[in-house]
Amino acid sequence: MNTKSAIAATMIAGAAAGLSGCASTSSEVICYAGSNAGSKLPLEEREGFRTLAVNTETGAFRELAIEKGVEGTTYFALNRANTLLYTIRKGDAPAGASGVLMCYRIAGDKVEKDWELGLPCEAPCHISLSPDETKVAFAAYVSATAGIVDVATKKVASVVHEGKGPRADRQDKAHAHCAFFTPAGDRVGVVDLGIDQVRFYDLDMKPDAAMTITVEPGLGPRHVVFSPDGKLMFIVHELGNAVSSYRFDGKRFEFVETKSMLPAGFDGKTKAAAIKLTADGSILMASNRGHDSIAFYAVDAATGRMELRNIAKLTGAFPRDFELVPGEKFMIVGHKMSDEIQMYAFDRAKCTLTPVGAPMKAFRPLCFKFGARR
Repeated sequence: MNTKSAIAATMIAGAAAGLSGCASTSSEVICYAGSNAGSKLPLEEREGFRTLAVNTETGAFRELAIEKGVEGTTYFALNRANTLLYTIRKGDAPAGASGVLMCYRIAGDKVEKDWELGLPCEAPCHISLSPDETKVAFAAYVSATAGIVDVATKKVASVVHEGKGPRADRQDKAHAHCAFFTPAGDRVGVVDLGIDQVRFYDLDMKPDAAMTITVEPGLGPRHVVFSPDGKLMFIVHELGNAVSSYRFDGKRFEFVETKSMLPAGFDGKTKAAAIKLTADGSILMASNRGHDSIAFYAVDAATGRMELRNIAKLTGAFPRDFELVPGEKFMIVGHKMSDEIQMYAFDRAKCTLTPVGAPMKAFRPLCFKFGARR
């Protein structure tokens, strides 16, 4: 991956084992795969996260190592040099203040913990790295806590959201679900599922109320992704099973439209999860847990309008996260409730997914991050 592609992949994601066949070393790329808390194994045996080798030409993938004794690695952030990997875990402190941010140093295929820091909340569900790589933003769902960690000083600034939405089952209180930096890196956005808002803060976590986005009541926004040029932002709504697009001029957001992620007539239980873009920003993708599918949309870069291209059904249950393999010939998907990771061939023209080989067994796979080539 060249430098330009690596930077684009880092900004957008802000966007694997057991197949037969011998992978070519020159075509392999490292992938980190996180897992959920809740394993019944002793702590020292629990799967924290896997380091995988993925062949970008064949889709074959294999396990290189498992970091054990680390419970609940729910999200990753990676610097552009592929030398520092940030993740989170469930700590041993009393409930309400048990979240831990961890930084690992990467040397080839190996990772070694560099430092960790206790956070003023439970283990966050989402983290992201600032464009200048000096800060990590975090969001914790249960306590609705969000904030920023300065990676040099370890200073933490945080806020706690309050409020509720119309859905009594899921919006009885605020629930911070995603913390991200705007493309310029001067603001932090916090997506709150419980209050149907995206709130913005400066780097001291002081609110910028003029930037607030309020979505249709009950949609339950979850995650966001920006276009490569930073002029468009897309939100996936967990409760509404829909995606929305906004134009962004660097200071304010202009709503464009909202599109359903489900086929007409579907009335089963499902909830949306991850949202990603292709490297050029032309195809938007979002996953749905229950319907067990990924919806694909063609994006008009000038207007932000979205055209549904396909809703691709998956072979496993509960796709919480997915990621396109560098080169975008394949997609890796975590079938959380099937306890497996599956590779799919991605047909860009048709926006279809075809399983490649057998899945790898993995406890509750949650997230993926691609690193350096091997």
